[in-house]
Amino acid sequence: MASEPPAEPQAVGSPTRAPPRNRSPQLILLISLLAHLVLTPAIFDIYFKTPVVEVADRYSVESDRTAFAKRVVLFVGDGLRADKLFRTYGNPPFASSDPLPAPIPNDPHALADDSELDDATTPAPFLRSLIQSGQAQWGVSHTRVPTESRPGHVALIGGMYEDVSAVTRGWTTNPVPFDSVLNQSSHAFTFGSPDILPMFKLGASDPERVAAFSYDEEAEDFTADAVHLDLWVLDQLRSVLRNASSDALLNSKLREPGVVFFEHLLGLDTTGHSYRPHGPEYHRNIRVVDYVVRETAKLLSDFYGDDGHTAFVFTADHGMSSLGNHGDGHPDNTRTPLVAWGKGVRRQADWEEPALHDEYSKDWGLRGVRRDVDQADVAALMSVLAGIPLPANSAGRVPLDYLDASPELRARAAFANAKQLLAEAEAKSELKKRHALKFRPFPKFVESPADGTYAAEHHVQSIEGLLADGNYLMAEKRSRLLADLALEASSYFQKYDWMLLRTIVTLGYLGFMAFTAQSILASSVDLPSLRSSRFTIAAGLPVGACLSLFARFAVERAPASHFLYVFLASACWFAVLRDPAPFTAFFSTSRRSGPSALRLCASGAGVVLSLLAMAYGYADRCAFALIAVGMAAVWPATMLGTNARTQRGQLLAQWAASMASLAVFPLLPVEKGEELRVVSAGAALLAGMAIVALRVLKSEASPTWPRSRRFLLAEVALTASCLVVTCSSALSLQRKEGLPLVNQYAGWAILAVASSLPLLHGRPRDQPYPERLAVLLFAFAPVFVILSLSYEALFYGTYAAALVAWLRLESSLAADEPNPDGKIRLAHVRVSLFFLAFLHLGFFGVGNVASISSFYLEPVYRLMTVFAPFPMGALLLFKLLVPFVALAAASSVINRRLHLPPLSLFLVGSVLSELLTIFFFFRVTDEGSWLEIGSSITNFVICSLLGLFSSALLAGGEYLMAGTVG
Repeated sequence: MASEPPAEPQAVGSPTRAPPRNRSPQLILLISLLAHLVLTPAIFDIYFKTPVVEVADRYSVESDRTAFAKRVVLFVGDGLRADKLFRTYGNPPFASSDPLPAPIPNDPHALADDSELDDATTPAPFLRSLIQSGQAQWGVSHTRVPTESRPGHVALIGGMYEDVSAVTRGWTTNPVPFDSVLNQSSHAFTFGSPDILPMFKLGASDPERVAAFSYDEEAEDFTADAVHLDLWVLDQLRSVLRNASSDALLNSKLREPGVVFFEHLLGLDTTGHSYRPHGPEYHRNIRVVDYVVRETAKLLSDFYGDDGHTAFVFTADHGMSSLGNHGDGHPDNTRTPLVAWGKGVRRQADWEEPALHDEYSKDWGLRGVRRDVDQADVAALMSVLAGIPLPANSAGRVPLDYLDASPELRARAAFANAKQLLAEAEAKSELKKRHALKFRPFPKFVESPADGTYAAEHHVQSIEGLLADGNYLMAEKRSRLLADLALEASSYFQKYDWMLLRTIVTLGYLGFMAFTAQSILASSVDLPSLRSSRFTIAAGLPVGACLSLFARFAVERAPASHFLYVFLASACWFAVLRDPAPFTAFFSTSRRSGPSALRLCASGAGVVLSLLAMAYGYADRCAFALIAVGMAAVWPATMLGTNARTQRGQLLAQWAASMASLAVFPLLPVEKGEELRVVSAGAALLAGMAIVALRVLKSEASPTWPRSRRFLLAEVALTASCLVVTCSSALSLQRKEGLPLVNQYAGWAILAVASSLPLLHGRPRDQPYPERLAVLLFAFAPVFVILSLSYEALFYGTYAAALVAWLRLESSLAADEPNPDGKIRLAHVRVSLFFLAFLHLGFFGVGNVASISSFYLEPVYRLMTVFAPFPMGALLLFKLLVPFVALAAASSVINRRLHLPPLSLFLVGSVLSELLTIFFFFRVTDEGSWLEIGSSITNFVICSLLGLFSSALLAGGEYLMAGTVG
């Protein structure tokens, strides 16, 4: 038998494939961008999917029509806090230079005759008198996040909590596809803002049923007296009622049963944004709102001949923070007033014991029982009062104690409420059952007497039997229990795939971290060639899981986002498992020649503690002051040797001074009033720093210096000019004289010219990096001056000084630790950690960026005064992002001074930031207080976007500093 030719010799360990190592940082940056765009919205799929489903059945209370009101009037005082309406004040509480418009008596605060204090006054004498005389029920309505006008009105009128992401659809002309009280009314007459009314008219099943009367958008001028918006609403109602005397069709519509009037009173929100809710202007506006309510009740009483068939509900869509903002879950934003009176509303009885007040309401001195509700309950209350069907997707429960109802009517109202909630839960169940491979019903609606659970039909039949037998108290109790179960079932089907999706998204984040770490190690260690089939098998696991989940989601007709989550996680893990060489080489090298295990553990513990401190800073920004102090003092003392500290005494002193100064800002209060002297000090600091830069850079011979010098001088001049315009505009606004047109044009011109200077300066080749960095730093000084309310400009100057000190110190240290091969080492983790710390200090230095309501609009009024949410938001965002232009440029220079490939710091920082993201991902919740829910959402979104933002930031820094030398 002929022997086979010998096989060619092959080197031991020769690879059979060439795995794709040495990925470019630009590729990782692009993948990071895509990963965060896919994974960040995942919490809305998991926790906050839209609750709107098609519900065929509508339920109303089965009773005699005479038991209900023929019409319901809803007043919404936009942005009204409960405490500001209900409490009393010393006389006189506020001195307002603005008299109340005629015909309102010029007494912004009327005497509260019911108060135990002789000189107590109230800004709402009519509403307070209704409560104190026993005609009205009252309480606090608790809103959900986001505390914005759109979701607030959706809850009040639709009875549902719109998914959190829906607020991004905007504020104006957005048809809302859901059922509402207005939709179920015979006719609805709505008056108020063009930002709110179109939602309900265009979103109605029959738009002709909803009449909308709104003023022009230009009327929402923050520098004008906003009470005219509320008086306009009253005038429009008066005109409609007057026209009915000559319009038979209109008169007929107004006199049908089931009519709903809706008055949206925007003045308080506008006034609160401009002057904050503690000032005389806000309380003066409450007096106007109270007058509008009183006159509305009188107009309708006269028109309907005082027939006693009108029910009134007064509330607010959200409250307002001390800064004059709203949006998050702070109690000042979520606690709104609720006052109900008229037909169908229970009067207070002398024998009623008032509920125990907490610290919040104990000093209000109100009679009766404080009956708190959830905001969605208001829609259910109005539906029952008007005798119309409850909205299809309502999540509210009828507050039965508000009703003037017999035990039978109470029981039937509770039963109708429960059946509507159950219909929605069953619609969600059917939708899931139609497509689920293995359907899991709601456990508490599975018929199992042994376990104490019964089918929904059993509950319904049981309650029907109790009603037939006249056992109304038990029927009411069982109906409330069924309502609770129905809401629980709706939540169950809302989060039906909760565990699976959380697992997939977590694997996605972990996979991206492993993928990034693999890329770092591939360029930092000597890689052996591996030849093992088990890694091929391991790489096949994510592929198999991907195909399996794709098949399941296809059958269940899952959203496209579910496929993206699976694909991202599988792709990352496939890339990691098919080439484990970088990880094995790293651990092998570490055992042979790396740092000691003790030092490695100590470094790892330091990184983890630093990240935990940053995470804690989202709840208490003072933590970032401790981080800054640690960077200033603890790091040099523990990580630098004695010789290194001695040689760099001056640099370390500058570093310590700048970081200690920076640490002061997270300790300052978020709530700050307009302080033009502090703004002027900030402008002087920035101009002074620019002048120092002119003197220092002049001594360095550079062919580009003459050009840079002209730009720096222009920036100093623009900063000074901006201060003059800012002070002039602010003083004019303080005097309530409006924004002078010349100041508005000058402010925009300075802002545009200053911001464009870095582009006009260009990127001259062979320019020393300090020159270009100086042009970048001071180009945005006017932005911080004109958009500063207090110490923000001082912060920007201090932040820039700290970045320059960091750059100089890292450059000096890099000279002692040459890195000729350009590999990322463990020591560079500390630099990336510093980058993350500066990133967070930039966000939290002048406010709590994790709280929407910590932003304030007053500085924006120096540029524009008519309400325009997107341009105003863009200006605030621009100001927020300015410090990071400096961070991007400084980080790019440090990256180069460390002799690392471009974007290397991003790669390490990305892994660290993902640890924070996963931490906040598991803390997201849809339960608990609105503050807890809102904070969990914003913390996760902000932290997740940090990875996206930092990648764009460092890429921008590479672009800005390209071609510089030094």
